[in-house]
Amino acid sequence: MKTCFNTVTCGADKPLEQTIDYVGACGYDGIEVEAGRIDDYLTRHSLEDLKRHLDRNNLAVAAIMAFPFFAFNLAEQNNHIQRVQHYARIASDLGSDTLLCFICDAPPSGTGIAHALEIAGRSAQRYGEASACFGVKCAIEPIGGSSFIPGPRQALAVAGASGSDSVGIMMDTFHYYKSAVPIEDIRAIPQSQLLIVHVNDCPDIPAADLNDGHRIHPGHGVIPLVQQFRILKSDIGYDGFLSIEIFNEKYWQEDHEKVIRDAKDALDRVLAQV
Repeated sequence: MKTCFNTVTCGADKPLEQTIDYVGACGYDGIEVEAGRIDDYLTRHSLEDLKRHLDRNNLAVAAIMAFPFFAFNLAEQNNHIQRVQHYARIASDLGSDTLLCFICDAPPSGTGIAHALEIAGRSAQRYGEASACFGVKCAIEPIGGSSFIPGPRQALAVAGASGSDSVGIMMDTFHYYKSAVPIEDIRAIPQSQLLIVHVNDCPDIPAADLNDGHRIHPGHGVIPLVQQFRILKSDIGYDGFLSIEIFNEKYWQEDHEKVIRDAKDALDRVLAQV
């Protein structure tokens, strides 16, 4: 499995140029980049400049994130389909094959689960068609505690209902923990459908009280990451990116390079036990 740093982990005010240099110097295999961070970079440089900058640091782009997946709100869906297609082209130009799409809405009241999955599947098909034009896939992200797609079982059902080879799912250790996803549901994820894994940890507080700001470095909390990584490696055969994604304002206020280095050291210590 490959180590990866998600640019959100160091805060939105850090220039992408500097983040890439620090991530490369710390020995990561890849970087997952926010779409807005790319837009900011392109106000000063070209896409070719970005490719060269990544190459100099021996970094692959694991994914571009994050795009709202609207399954039921068609007006919002139409707006974001256009963004998906735009960034799929950029992803392809950067050698990446994944866009991260997080669940954004829920079925209208009274909608049966079978009908809801059918609608969501058609929506996911549209997302997949938009990205497939450039050889890129959309990874559906379950949201912890969500009433509709809280974990991989439901996300896989939507991906299956899409009928598209360009729709898969992702794993986020925080969201899976918040949703109390059974370990067997993780073990049942097909390798071909798991497009990227977000890695983070959290303190020992009730799941209902957890929010994104509670995320901390891997191995610093209570999520059974060693067990999960062993399943990813040995049972699923996952050899993709483990992307450290942490929305913690305390980290954002720390030294830019320190946050990136501390995250890599923490992930390496967990991987050493796998």
